Amino acid sequence: MLFSKHETLTTTDTTTIFEVPNGYSAHWNLLFISNHGGSTNNVTIFVDNDTDGDGTYTDQFYVFDGKQVTSKDFLQVSDAVFVLHPTDRIRASTSSAGDVTVLVTFDLIYTGISFSNFN
Repeated sequence: MLFSKHETLTTTDTTTIFEVPNGYSAHWNLLFISNHGGSTNNVTIFVDNDTDGDGTYTDQFYVFDGKQVTSKDFLQVSDAVFVLHPTDRIRASTSSAGDVTVLVTFDLIYTGISFSNFN
């Protein structure tokens, strides 16, 4: 089933947009970033995961690392699919306080018990 989740970033704090629940995988197929603020802002979007199951998220994959989004503009990625596993998190931050909305759309798929990596 398809779901969309969004957060409005008004501080520079790193914010979790979505975390894949246990027993599910997610096929993330849309990222939409909109800068409603009055000035350009740099946006970072990444996925982190707890690869060894100890509660520490040390493995990150950066989709955007400080990508500039000008005032009243948007950025959309819809021609890729990222496969996320249980406890993977989509996270976002901005370089300055402002008014940036991040929306993600994903297909949440029940998998039951599965392996999150093959190392």
